[in-house]
Amino acid sequence: MHHDILETIVGAIFLGILAQVLAGRYKLPAILPLLLFGMAAGPFGLKLVDPSALGHGLEVIIHLGVAVILFEGGLSLDPHQLRQVSVPVRNLLTLGTAITGVGAASLAHFLTDVSWGTAALFGAIVTVTGPTVIAPLLRHMVAPKKVRTILVTEGLMIDAIGAVLAYLVLLWTERSGLDLRSLVTDLLTLGATGAILGFAAGSLAVLVIRYRHMSDELRNLVILALLLGGYLVAEGQAPQSGILASVVMGLTVSAAKSTNLSELKAFKGQLTILLISVLFILLSGQLDLGTVYSLGFEGLLVVVGLILLVRPLSVFLSIPPRHLDLKQRTLLALTAPRGIVAAAVASLSAIQLRAAGKAEDAAVLEGLVYLVIVVTCAWATAMAGLLPRWLGYVGDPTRRRVILVGASPFAGALARSLGAEGWTPVVIDSVPSKLERFRDDKIQTISGDAREASTYELASVERDSHVLALTPNDELNLLIAELVREEFGVEHPVVTLQSPSAEFGQLRRAWVDLLGREQFNVRRWNRLLEDGQARIETITLADEDQRQAFLLMLRELQQDLVLLCTWTDGRPNFEQSAAGPVEISRATVLCTAEVQPRLDVLAQGEAEEAEEVPATLAEA
Repeated sequence: MHHDILETIVGAIFLGILAQVLAGRYKLPAILPLLLFGMAAGPFGLKLVDPSALGHGLEVIIHLGVAVILFEGGLSLDPHQLRQVSVPVRNLLTLGTAITGVGAASLAHFLTDVSWGTAALFGAIVTVTGPTVIAPLLRHMVAPKKVRTILVTEGLMIDAIGAVLAYLVLLWTERSGLDLRSLVTDLLTLGATGAILGFAAGSLAVLVIRYRHMSDELRNLVILALLLGGYLVAEGQAPQSGILASVVMGLTVSAAKSTNLSELKAFKGQLTILLISVLFILLSGQLDLGTVYSLGFEGLLVVVGLILLVRPLSVFLSIPPRHLDLKQRTLLALTAPRGIVAAAVASLSAIQLRAAGKAEDAAVLEGLVYLVIVVTCAWATAMAGLLPRWLGYVGDPTRRRVILVGASPFAGALARSLGAEGWTPVVIDSVPSKLERFRDDKIQTISGDAREASTYELASVERDSHVLALTPNDELNLLIAELVREEFGVEHPVVTLQSPSAEFGQLRRAWVDLLGREQFNVRRWNRLLEDGQARIETITLADEDQRQAFLLMLRELQQDLVLLCTWTDGRPNFEQSAAGPVEISRATVLCTAEVQPRLDVLAQGEAEEAEEVPATLAEA
């Protein structure tokens, strides 16, 4: 027995992490490979893991895992952004939830002939969406900031609501004599318990964060202990209130004027990935695919109706046009993947149904919910690439944004140059006084910590934004690049490095670009620009002779002439090694005053015929 438990836990961890790696490599929602691996490795597949070996321990893992996942979701919410979309979110959580629950239950009852009790339980469970699926999806999706905020906020809040609804439906089906007054009393008790204990645990966590006589590692573990303790106490007072307490605790910590939360978010983020991976392998491992197949075409129709009928109806009736335009509501209406909370609540509900002697209802419920999870995730993944193009977001000129991190003379000169080309520069710095000169030039500024994801949310960073880390600190620049890549899906952040490491070439080919193709002395260029001894300008290279001469100058004047970016169809290209000389028609350069006359001659088309130079910038 001990060997079976050990084998199941180790197998779930190994397969879960492998699924996460593959999902990251191929830019898929992790839930898809997790479900595939879990079903393949479970008792109905290769028998590599056996969730039943854990006994009641599986329920404990589910409860604690969901608590950590929802706390991490609450921690990631920005209260300022939440206030901006409060009305659409409120409507989706009230009217939208009612429409989704009733619509899904009706589809399940009339199309699959399940009892109204099981159909109602299914409707309650699929009201959830899920931040664990939506957040990774948004990293690779071009969408307006307001829509992204609504999707993430709805996904977090509705998870707690859906779990509570499922619990109330179970009470109603198990205790047929339960009157409305008792049901409302249970609901109010549950809500008050979760809110009060969640706020209390969150307030204690804020005190721990502000307490300076403790290492970051120990502080993170203390907060984890507070979370689990708060969840336990809440569950002891009112079943299912622990889920609400976890969300409230996360929101309380996020809303407090605390110090840097990056360490806590990083720790909770890693723990959440591990728990999601293990839970999905265990939950999907106990799913009998025969039950899913037995649902047949009718089961698939339920899911299609949920995607194309119920969800759009919920969004369009909940959100009036004055809050979101037609394109934004369409994007919301067609994006509602279900995730780990739906799977966890379905599994817990199925356990209770089996204990009540309703094994057939439990099997149908699990089959329908997992079918919803698979299809909605696959649908959302496909739509994440197609919908923004169909709705015109990819080519929207208002999205031409370049984020410059580090207020300096160089950042200011580059911002003005990019602004002249029709792009919107946004300068970020943690020192407000450094940003005053940019405001005088009518350049957008954000005062915030460059290590915090919320700073880039304020700057409206999205997957297709250009992000340039221009501080004199090499380590900070690489940290910024990794942050915007992980949190926002920016595929090629750009950094300046004063001392590139020997292995940076491998890193660069993977995902990050080095401004100027080699080391860049930010302090020197800042000094020269401030003294008027350097400038940034964009030149046009009309013919092959000019291009050849320009490449020759780049090779000869490496310290005094830096190629910052090339331009193709009005878009800046900072990944310079990808461009050949024939493709360079316009380029933005940084040069010293001594080089300026030669550059002027070149730009005027009076350069002498250049010697033959290598075929690519990377070889120059």
